[in-house]
Amino acid sequence: MSMLNDMQINNVLDEEFKLTQEPVVMDNSVEYEWHEIQPDTLAASNRQASNWRLQLKNLNAYVNPARAYLEVSCRMTNNANVDLGGGTNASIQNHILSLFRRATLRVGGQIVETVNEAHIAKALVQPLLHYSQDYAASSGTNEMFYLDGGDFAAITANSKKKYTFDAGAGTVVDTATYNDGYTKRFARSDGKEFHAWVPLSALFGFCSVDRILTNNQFIVELEKSAPKHHVLSEAGTELVGITKLSIWMPNVLPKSVVDLSLKSAFADGVVSNYMFPQMQSYTVLGENGTNSFRIVTSSEKVLYAFVVARSNGRSAREPTCKTEDVLTTLELRLNGRQYPLQPYTNLTGDTADKARAYSDTLRYMNRNYDFSSGIQLSYDRWKSSSIYTFDFTAQPEANMGAPATLELRSTTTAQVEWSVCVLSEKRAQIRYDGGSSVVLVN
Repeated sequence: MSMLNDMQINNVLDEEFKLTQEPVVMDNSVEYEWHEIQPDTLAASNRQASNWRLQLKNLNAYVNPARAYLEVSCRMTNNANVDLGGGTNASIQNHILSLFRRATLRVGGQIVETVNEAHIAKALVQPLLHYSQDYAASSGTNEMFYLDGGDFAAITANSKKKYTFDAGAGTVVDTATYNDGYTKRFARSDGKEFHAWVPLSALFGFCSVDRILTNNQFIVELEKSAPKHHVLSEAGTELVGITKLSIWMPNVLPKSVVDLSLKSAFADGVVSNYMFPQMQSYTVLGENGTNSFRIVTSSEKVLYAFVVARSNGRSAREPTCKTEDVLTTLELRLNGRQYPLQPYTNLTGDTADKARAYSDTLRYMNRNYDFSSGIQLSYDRWKSSSIYTFDFTAQPEANMGAPATLELRSTTTAQVEWSVCVLSEKRAQIRYDGGSSVVLVN
């Protein structure tokens, strides 16, 4: 009894016991009205445009970029911009965001976020590390994300054949170059228009913050990538023609009591702080042998870096995720400090250091950065598309507000194209004061 008497009673009632109060939750206090933001110029006859600018026109509306989507519609064409007929062995690479080389977000006239080499950061590294396999088999398909399979060889007529007949042996055998992901993307694009619907938060970290925005310009600028980054075909000469590109932005229509509360807060002055992840990539052509080059990032606080080594002569006939097994040693230095503390010294083939590198990648994937909690990359799949992960989360910010500097050091047995994808922490602040607002970015 003494133990029971000593127990404290929690006087905070659950919602179900609050009989005299009117319930007000998000679902019944607001409505969403979807508005389409069209690009400034996109003529149907110019499906090979290379730049797009999409601007929100209604500045007085409450909008929520965290619930916005990017819609992209495409057709496969030849190099004369004529639609491909059925049966041509060509499709898109493994994510619709491979179409874009650079993506820029402007809010209130300020550049809030720039994604360099989006075809690598957002279409290669992020899908493999942030999207688990259950995502790839479900909602990821809405973004044309189908994992490449087989041995990542160049696309041939057999890439869509799971089995072939061995005339010599008189038996049916597995096709070594069969690519399951390419086959599924081909089925959606073969001789017809195909569509993708991508959350805007998958492209911009700023849009991952679930918060309303008002009285600010909201502009997205997109630049198309080179064909070898977004085309996967047998001939390697086909193109992707964009027939439609727009942003679907939800206008938030709050109840009157919520609307009055917001307007009162804005009139008194509100400071809205944003902290979000930014991912961008830097690519450098390496040397056969010793490699050492430096990257000056755009952020003071770098959280992770991901290194990909691919063939320097890669064309549109090869999947973008295929990497070369020619690394011997690899290390990164952030502001002069070496990572990992015990460098990778033997990465060619199945080695203990390669197993350790795979474990380091899984450690990153287990830190709840992924979009779902399903099955992650197997060692066999990671080995074919090796993304080396470097954890800098314990490192302090660069001194005196200077951008962080990365240095890659390695030895290889062949020349490769290095891509270093950097995940950093960014901050922005929006100050509302009456009818005006100011956007500050670190």
